[in-house]
Amino acid sequence: MKPTKKAKWTVMVYMAEDNNLDSAALRDIAEMAQVGSSKNVHIVVQLDRDKDLLTRRFYITRAGGYEKDCILTFDEANTGDPKTLENFILWTIHTYPARRYFLVLWNHGGGWWEEARVKAPATPSGSKARSPLFTTSLKDDPNRSIAYDDTSGDALDNQELKNVLSRVSQKIGKKIDILGMDACLMNMIEVAYQLKDSVQVMVGSEEEEPFDGWPYHRILQVLKNRPRCWPTTIAKMVVNEYINSYQGKKETVTQSALNLKRLRNIVQRLHALSLQIISSFTHDASYRAIGSSWRKAPKFFWNNYVDLYSFAANLRLRSTHRRVKKDAARLIRALKPGRRKAILHQGHLGQKVKDTHGISVYFPLGWINPKYRELDFYKDCNWGKFLDRYLIT
Repeated sequence: MKPTKKAKWTVMVYMAEDNNLDSAALRDIAEMAQVGSSKNVHIVVQLDRDKDLLTRRFYITRAGGYEKDCILTFDEANTGDPKTLENFILWTIHTYPARRYFLVLWNHGGGWWEEARVKAPATPSGSKARSPLFTTSLKDDPNRSIAYDDTSGDALDNQELKNVLSRVSQKIGKKIDILGMDACLMNMIEVAYQLKDSVQVMVGSEEEEPFDGWPYHRILQVLKNRPRCWPTTIAKMVVNEYINSYQGKKETVTQSALNLKRLRNIVQRLHALSLQIISSFTHDASYRAIGSSWRKAPKFFWNNYVDLYSFAANLRLRSTHRRVKKDAARLIRALKPGRRKAILHQGHLGQKVKDTHGISVYFPLGWINPKYRELDFYKDCNWGKFLDRYLIT
């Protein structure tokens, strides 16, 4: 297929639907077709279905969709194989070149978590939520992260996703402009840090997503109307459209846009705070302050993840250690949204998430998943060392 003229944007949606999300996938493709591609915005989808074990590629047109827009069909693909994702991205970039690229990973999600080769838990009949991909019951298994494939029992782990996006970035000579995570629980500091060298802006949720996921017709219309906008501006609009789409529906939702270029500022301040917390462990009051701060902050994924801003704000109030309070305040300032900040924009709906601020961090109150120690974030930030000390002491 001959490459088309370069557009302003190419949107690539990697739909890992070889699981229990079939109806959601077809509905989302129908939403995309309400807007369709234009000379400025290409919309390309790869869909791996559980229903017929075939993989299809679509170039989405206005009033087209699943029945009309398929341009390629091939045998079952393993969406958990990094080569499958890489081939789709590079094929799309070659065939539908653009100045900017917006990649969406569409699937269940579990944040940074990696564990056993098990099938995704079934969504209960009538459920309105995309269940998290992983459970915390298995403690001794290698790896899983996103793009789970029921047929193969495979998924992309953190290192595989990092490597794929790094290779793509090197081949196109620039970072991917926007990475969208249409999946549960993905906007974590650990996930963002893993991808900081190959992605400019990341958009996703701290909390589980409702079954409906992203409102593609609203998001793509924004991009189609304003294709000249910077990626940071588009990402903030995605957050707004996502939150607005759930107004009045009694759903609990979060969404945030992260500027990964600025992420190191948060990591450095969390590193400093972690050192001070560790040094405060000679005081019993320190343990009480940490435990109280954890309990007061919003938590996700069976209480394994905590909103980082809320934890730091509670710790600043409750700690009696002067340097802990000072470094918590510095971290809080780094976590406040802004045009030149790591958190560009965030929004939320629902009582459970009223105190969320856009990014979560791993903080279990028991067993630490040993795979955590393999993440880039663990190696570069003393937060993991704090967890080791706090949970073992």
